[in-house]
Amino acid sequence: MTMYRWMLMPLLLLLWLPAVGRGKAAAATDFDALMRKQGLVDVATLDPSITVDLKYSTTDNFVGRDMYGGLKKAYLYKATAQSLLKALKQLQAIDPKWSFIVYDAARPVSVQRIMWNLVKGTDKQKYVASPHRGGPHNYGIAVDIGLTYDGRPVDMGTPFDSFTSDAHITDEPALVHQGRISAEAMKNRQLLRKMLTDNGFFTYSREWWHFTRYNMTYVRKHIGLLDF
Repeated sequence: MTMYRWMLMPLLLLLWLPAVGRGKAAAATDFDALMRKQGLVDVATLDPSITVDLKYSTTDNFVGRDMYGGLKKAYLYKATAQSLLKALKQLQAIDPKWSFIVYDAARPVSVQRIMWNLVKGTDKQKYVASPHRGGPHNYGIAVDIGLTYDGRPVDMGTPFDSFTSDAHITDEPALVHQGRISAEAMKNRQLLRKMLTDNGFFTYSREWWHFTRYNMTYVRKHIGLLDF
């Protein structure tokens, strides 16, 4: 019996080592390198005034989990990044103390799958794109963004990822009238929207922070999915 155990040990070792290698490889996925390989731009390099607070690389988000692991930088499709920079220049022409804070940008499809599985069948499912075709974040053409003044975030009415009607942009005067957001928050949202939409971005009615640069029909034909 002892002899058989010694004969089996090399075989078990051979089976175990590849599994360990696969585990280490998954844990050490270099999302930064993959983003750069896709030609995406690090948002922080656009202008030193931009703050990046990537919420899904922390537990401060609606799923309460660090979804990004080693990914700490915000990336965007090059043309989207250029449009964001134009919006920033327009904003700072009003007052150079204004700038942006970026909460989310390009998102790997592997992360989208995890996120989708967490919300599938819940009331939050409508806020997360299915990973089967990918959503705007999975192409690097969406940005979740707020305003800063003199380096500090300003009142936007709700925090990022506040999935309540207070985050909707469809009737903000009513929200102000009901005391659910401040008049200052409404003005800040309007300013953010003007800067972004003047430079080609589209809004999303349920989230004041979410902007996309292109429609998805164009995106799926011309821009590569971040399928990693």
